[in-house]
Amino acid sequence: SELRIEAYLRLSDDPCVDDANSANWFVIKGGTNIKTTFNNIISNNKIAHFPYPFLKNQDNGNDLEDLLIVIPDDYTDSELSAAYILNSYLQKLNDIYNNKISITKYGDFQKGENTNDIFIGKFNSFPNEYIEENDQSDECLIKISNSPYSKNINIKNMMILCNDDDNLIRGVKVLGNQELISQLSGDTYKVNKDLKVETVPDTKSGKITFDNMGIGEIQLKGVFRREAGISYSIPKNKVFSQSDKLKIFMRYSDNLDFDKSLVTVYVNNTPIGSKKLDKSKALNDELELSLPNDINYTNYLDIKLGFDLILKDTYCEKREEDMPWALVTRDSYLYIGDNDTEGYYFSSYSAPFVKDEIFNDTAMIVPDSLSSKEMNSLGKVIGFLGKDVTYNNGDFKVISNLNVTADDKKKNIIVYGTPKTNKLIPEINDELWFKYDASYSKFLSNEKLQLTEPFSYKIANFQFDISKYNSQKAMLVLTSPDNKVLEDSLNYLSVTEMFQKLNGDCAIIDEEGNIKTYKMKKETTKPVYEKVEELGSNAKIMLIIIGLFIIFAVIAIVLYLYKNKSKDKSDKDKIGSRRRRYNKK
Repeated sequence: SELRIEAYLRLSDDPCVDDANSANWFVIKGGTNIKTTFNNIISNNKIAHFPYPFLKNQDNGNDLEDLLIVIPDDYTDSELSAAYILNSYLQKLNDIYNNKISITKYGDFQKGENTNDIFIGKFNSFPNEYIEENDQSDECLIKISNSPYSKNINIKNMMILCNDDDNLIRGVKVLGNQELISQLSGDTYKVNKDLKVETVPDTKSGKITFDNMGIGEIQLKGVFRREAGISYSIPKNKVFSQSDKLKIFMRYSDNLDFDKSLVTVYVNNTPIGSKKLDKSKALNDELELSLPNDINYTNYLDIKLGFDLILKDTYCEKREEDMPWALVTRDSYLYIGDNDTEGYYFSSYSAPFVKDEIFNDTAMIVPDSLSSKEMNSLGKVIGFLGKDVTYNNGDFKVISNLNVTADDKKKNIIVYGTPKTNKLIPEINDELWFKYDASYSKFLSNEKLQLTEPFSYKIANFQFDISKYNSQKAMLVLTSPDNKVLEDSLNYLSVTEMFQKLNGDCAIIDEEGNIKTYKMKKETTKPVYEKVEELGSNAKIMLIIIGLFIIFAVIAIVLYLYKNKSKDKSDKDKIGSRRRRYNKK
């Protein structure tokens, strides 16, 4: 659906007055909203409707419904990973529905009249919830049924059960593949190992059309200044650069005053170029502009197209708002290069754990036995990461610290825990900017912050840096001597309003939730050849021309000096020859 508001304001019936009247304006306030009334469809048990009714728009007049993901008390790493992967998918969709999603161990499971439940485990993990005689299958069972704990037929249970660790993950990924889900009209489906479940992005050419952005064509009507705005962001592991371009294709009225009419393009409130409109190109014009250097190092663009549509001899007439007009076609596009962010900073987080909208070879290394509360808090951190995930073909796993292998450490890793609950913390202590003392009970001061007691015992430390185990990967360390302080600090990585307070690559958070942030790493400068690579084609051509000019100038100077040197030598030889002849005489 589309809402369009058009307004035409006049303060007077007289011509001329409103054309130059600065009081002629109209503002739609930010609190303006649309209220719609609708009813959810009566839910059945078809898998094809997932995530409905587990996630749904809720009427405040009724009891609010929650969603609970349940795993066994003696959960495996794969079962916890599956729960977090499903949670990240649901949390992204939950931006629309705003339901409460939680993760818990079965021992802490609370039966709820208004709680939808999803159980993830082996066939024999939840004997009170589901029993199947053939529990030796390595297929992953997905089954939806009415909740036995609610009289409301819209409250559901889902079982995701598998004895094979890899296929359990595959079963969860099915639920993130809408093309597969839409085909499952029954309440039960068994996922075998041969099913291709991953969603893979199309090969990106770098060209993003207005149509791809969901904008379509842009129409502007009326005389004088007309503007249209476009907002677009790319994955957080990418940045715009000078080699990126904006190309617009346009048509406009042929009755304009072409001496005064033009189009101007602004990016992030900075004008980047303009073009005079041309009567001969009124039905087929275009404008291509490279992004300027001063908007580098951002993954977000706010583009404004401003058309000055001036008619001849119409200043003192009551104007028709449909004339003149300009249209920017849907095949206009942004061309985006392959420019990755440099360094590891919270300003570009979720990168590199999420890259190009997929989980990027990422492992979260956690204590061996998490409480349901701590498990749920970490689930919100992964859910926050998952908001930047679109495709399910990435690699993400959760590993209990006792199960960590050398290969696991070579991934992009998120290390969570106290020195007592996670053996990797003492192992990487020499790499920490705020190191633990010998007893691992408090942090030590460094050049950025002098720590006092007992403050140093009750703080959490976030460190975002190159991994100790693989120089090509990142390591995010979340640690504290105090487990409660550490768990509470996770709000900074799961709540948008709090995450916005994070910057730099290091943070100290106290037990009251106060935060201090630091930039510990020194900025690196790109090699010259990389800077040249980022330049637009016109700038590169200019550099080539300047380079050739310098080469020719050097050659000309060398030849000139060589010629003069040869001439001087020849003149000296001639003078010497005359002297010899004179002496003989």
